[in-house]
Amino acid sequence: MAVIGRRALLALFAYGVLQARARHDALQAINTVATALSDGDASGAMAPFDNSSTNYEKLRGYFLGLVDAFQITNEVDVTNEEDSAGETRLTLQWTLSLTDTSSQTITRRSAELHARLRLEKAKWKIVEFAPIDLFDPQAPSNR
Repeated sequence: MAVIGRRALLALFAYGVLQARARHDALQAINTVATALSDGDASGAMAPFDNSSTNYEKLRGYFLGLVDAFQITNEVDVTNEEDSAGETRLTLQWTLSLTDTSSQTITRRSAELHARLRLEKAKWKIVEFAPIDLFDPQAPSNR
């Protein structure tokens, strides 16, 4: 009976490690978006998105407009997370600091975003990401 107990404990430990790894990998997809935007790389920011996701082309246009007009700093905090087999839902508090490349004026925008990521072929893909108005290059600051 002690052997079964140890096996069960090892299985739970392995499951916990896998869950932690899956969470880390899902969060890495969000980090990729933020880092690429800060680096001025709109294509890199779109890499974690499933190209069939809602508003994919609109978001791509927003990212292109932002990196063309601004130097970007991102602050992203996960405020809620729900995990299930092969899927993660995140609530994010996302703040953009945008420095206008021509005037050096800094504006800040902040919004709560909801993201759903799905594990596809061993990679996390963002399949839902809303609302995207935060990334509209023409949107006014909210601070």
